[in-house]
Amino acid sequence: MQKKFKIPWSGRSHFFSSKEKKGIIKILNKSDYLSQGEWLEKFENKFLKFLNSKGKAYAVTSGASAIELAASVLKIKPSDEIIVPSHTYCASALPFVRYNAKIRWVDINKDDFTIDVENLKKIVNKNTRAIVAVHLYGLPCEITKIKKICKERKIILIEDCAQSLGSKIKNKYVGTYGDMSIFSFHQQKNMTTLGEGGMLVVNNKKFQKYIPGLKHNGHRAYSKKKKYWKPAMTNVYEDLKEVTPFNFPMTEIQACVGYHLLDRVKKLNKIRNQRAKKIIKSLNEFKFIKFQKKKKSFYNSYHLLPAYFDKNKIDFSRDKFIDIMSKNYGIQLIIQYHPLDKYHFFKRKYKSNNDLKNTYNFYNNMFSIPFHVWMSDRQFNYLISSCRIELKKIKYLEK
Repeated sequence: MQKKFKIPWSGRSHFFSSKEKKGIIKILNKSDYLSQGEWLEKFENKFLKFLNSKGKAYAVTSGASAIELAASVLKIKPSDEIIVPSHTYCASALPFVRYNAKIRWVDINKDDFTIDVENLKKIVNKNTRAIVAVHLYGLPCEITKIKKICKERKIILIEDCAQSLGSKIKNKYVGTYGDMSIFSFHQQKNMTTLGEGGMLVVNNKKFQKYIPGLKHNGHRAYSKKKKYWKPAMTNVYEDLKEVTPFNFPMTEIQACVGYHLLDRVKKLNKIRNQRAKKIIKSLNEFKFIKFQKKKKSFYNSYHLLPAYFDKNKIDFSRDKFIDIMSKNYGIQLIIQYHPLDKYHFFKRKYKSNNDLKNTYNFYNNMFSIPFHVWMSDRQFNYLISSCRIELKKIKYLEK
């Protein structure tokens, strides 16, 4: 039987408003289309407006579906290499495996846990087809520097914004820098379209024509089909004949919820910011605990709140700390993410071809702290006070 925590790490990221609930009921009672209808188009257009993007948006079943579509239009050859951080969720890399690309793993920066640009420069080569730039935990990576590298070397830039809706550098949102960008609306994300959902934003015009014919078995949206009698597969371009179309349409109910949630996402991110910053400030006296380093002009949407024990300052087991918080306080801390190059699935196909010391060090010492907006103020204060009690007990071990 699974342990029941006073404060579980996971859970849905927010509650739903009366407007969102009424929208669901209206579709169920009156809508002619439950998929590929008017709400899908309205959500896609509003999403582009939110980002201030001039690209095209395609709402799909998940963030993983979005990156699958992005990979499918690259026309990958066996010699092509795709650069992906080893420290990220597996969906960032899996689609490229299916297209027989060679994965090159890039290390993370020890201060902000996103792509180490200097390490990236060492592994970029003539075979590099694309770079997957992950804005991890809500913090933008050094995307302007990565974009410059891609432009100079004619490399496709794919932004993985699954954890960073609303994050930005100055006033420019992530998702508007790359040739393509993907977003996730999974239940744990800052905004969820009823548990699952995603968005592919295509900024590069040469890829835009392919997506409608690939995301729904060759169909265009029903509300857009003038020649409605034409069968599926008539919209798939001949020069992508090696790619099998997918079935990734978002439902009308999900699209309606997403449409209305875009009005609240800035407020939801603000709450996460307030809570994350309060935790960081409350634990600031413990210099052996390191959080993502704040960068000037970078807005962090705080999807998650990772931290790690700095072994240069203290010799204490991360696993022991997690165990204490679970047993003594009923607080669930978790570990993220197992380095992708260490997964058996990837190891059998690719050799680790880079020095990933920051990735391994972070993984071996990190823990993720719950701080979701559904948590009551009483629970939140209990979380902070409990962490402080235990960290004070181990502070004497500080070097």
